[in-house]
Amino acid sequence: MKTYTVHEDYFANENSIIDVLNLESFVDATKYRIDNACINTGGWQSWNPCTEVFPGKKQLPLTCHFIHQWNSYLVFPESKYKPSKNIILGQFVTYLRWENLYLVFASVGNVNGILPPVQFIFNRRENSVSIEICDKGNSWKKDDITARIEIFTAESFFECKDKLASIFGNEHFKAVSSLGKKPAGWESWYNHYTDINEKLIYEDLKNLTQSNNIVNTAFNTSKIFQIDDGWEKALGDWQVREDRFPEGFKNIISNIEAAGFIPGLWIAPFIIDSRSSTAKEHPDWLLHDEKGMLVPAGYNPLWGKNGTFYCLDLSRDEVIEHLHSVMDTLINKWGFRYIKLDFLYAGMLWGNYEQKTASYKIYSRALHTITSFTNTKDGSPVTYLGCGVPFELSFKKLPLSRIGCDTYEKWKNPVMRLLRWNGRNEAYLNVVDTLGHALWNKTIFLNDPDVIFIRNENCSLAANQKYLISGVSGMFGSQLMYSDDPGKEDSEEKMMTKILIDYAEKYENEEFGITQTAEDFYKVFTKSGKYNGTINLKDDEVVLIIEENK
Repeated sequence: MKTYTVHEDYFANENSIIDVLNLESFVDATKYRIDNACINTGGWQSWNPCTEVFPGKKQLPLTCHFIHQWNSYLVFPESKYKPSKNIILGQFVTYLRWENLYLVFASVGNVNGILPPVQFIFNRRENSVSIEICDKGNSWKKDDITARIEIFTAESFFECKDKLASIFGNEHFKAVSSLGKKPAGWESWYNHYTDINEKLIYEDLKNLTQSNNIVNTAFNTSKIFQIDDGWEKALGDWQVREDRFPEGFKNIISNIEAAGFIPGLWIAPFIIDSRSSTAKEHPDWLLHDEKGMLVPAGYNPLWGKNGTFYCLDLSRDEVIEHLHSVMDTLINKWGFRYIKLDFLYAGMLWGNYEQKTASYKIYSRALHTITSFTNTKDGSPVTYLGCGVPFELSFKKLPLSRIGCDTYEKWKNPVMRLLRWNGRNEAYLNVVDTLGHALWNKTIFLNDPDVIFIRNENCSLAANQKYLISGVSGMFGSQLMYSDDPGKEDSEEKMMTKILIDYAEKYENEEFGITQTAEDFYKVFTKSGKYNGTINLKDDEVVLIIEENK
C-alpha cells in the first residue's frame, strides 16, 4: 500500500495531484500498457456511468451541454480534468484489465479513517496514472496522511474480488445484518412516481399481502414496504402533506408492520427547494458561492423554481441540528425503520461555507448525523439505503447502496439520449452500471441495482429485457425491489413471476463472475464452475443465457 503524507504545511486552494505513477512500476510495459487495456471507471457517486472503456474508445462524457445543473452529478468535485481520447477518469476503486490480468487501484484511506476522495487519471499517451484528491479548502499539517492507495494484480475475476474483500473487510456490513441474506420489497416510485396518497398506499399494501407476487413467493427474508417521493410538503420541508395523507403516518406504519413488512421512507436531506418554508425562514442555511449566489445542486422539473434545486450549507451547526431533528421525527416519532437517503452527492458541492474547511469533512459529519439512529426508541433496528451517494466517503455508513443510475420502464430513454445525458434514468444504462460494479458486490457494498419489472401496464420492456434485468439483479445485487401494482397481475405477468422465482431458486447458492468481451457483450460464469453464460445488451438482441457445463 502506498501512503502519502504532507511534507510541509499548506492550505489546499484546489484539488491536489499527489503522485504520478508510471505503469512500468507494476507490470511488464512491453506487454501491458494503458492504451491496450480495458479500463473500468468506478465512479465517484451512484449515478456515474461504470463500464469498461476498451482500447481506442473514449469514456462517456460526464457533462451535459443542455442542462448545466446536471454537471455536478457526475464530475468529480472541483476537478478540472475531462475525459478525452487519451484521458480516462476513474474514482475510488478502478482497474486496468488485459484479458484475465487485472491491475487494481483502490483508495483505502476511508477504511479506517476519513480522507479525501480520490480520482485516478489514466493517461494513455504517457502510460501513467495521476492521483488527484478532493482536498480543496483543507488545511494540512506536516506529516498528515492525505491518501492511502492499494495497488495489486489479480489473474481472475474471483481472485480480484477476494482481494478487495480482504482489503475492505466486512465489519461495515453489520449495519444492515438485520435485513437478512437478501432483503426484498416493494417501493412506490417506479409505478406512481410522486403521485401517491393514503388511499393508494393502503391499496398497494393490501394487494401486496394478498397476491402471489415475487416478494411474497420467492424469499424467506426481510420484506420492505417503502414510500418514495411525494409524501412531503416540499423539498426541504419534511412534514407530511395533509392533503395526501390526512391521517399522517401512524396508522399506515402500523398496518405495514402488521402485514409483516419493514416500513420504509424516502428522503433527500441535503437538498432543498428555494420556495420551501424552510428556505424562506432560514435563507442563510442554503449554500452560496463566493459571489453570494446560490449553489445549484441539480435540475428536476418537479422541484425548485424553474426546475433548479439547491443544497444546504452542511458546515452550519444549526443545519446539522435540524437534520438530526428531521431523522429523529422519521424514526422515533413516526416509526420508519428503513430510510432511503437520496441525492447525497449534494453534500460534496463546493461553496462559501460558514466554517472554512474541505467538503469531504463537511459531508462526513453530516452523513454521520443522519445515520446516527441505529435503533428506534423501542429498540427495533434501523437500516439505511444510500442513493446518489459519494461512494468512497459512504460505504462504511451506507453499506447497502445503489451502484448505478435510476432504472426506467423503458429499455432506452430517447429524450435523455437526445440531451446526451449519461446520468440518465434508463433500464439499459442501469444494467450496464450494475455489471460494471459486479466486483463491488459483497466486497465494498451490498449492491442495490434498483427495481426489477414484471408488469405490462405502463411498461414497454419486452419479456427478454425483464428477464435479463432480473437475472443481472440476482447475480450481482444484494437486494431485490420491485414497484409494480401487485393487484393487477395478469396471466402473462404471473408466468413471468414464476420464471423469475425459478431462476432465483436455481442459482441461489452460486456466486457469479463476469468478463466484458466487447461493448454490450459479457461472459458470465460461476465460482463453482458449474455454469457459464452470456449477456447481450444490443437493442434487438437483448438476451441472458446461462447453461450448465457438461
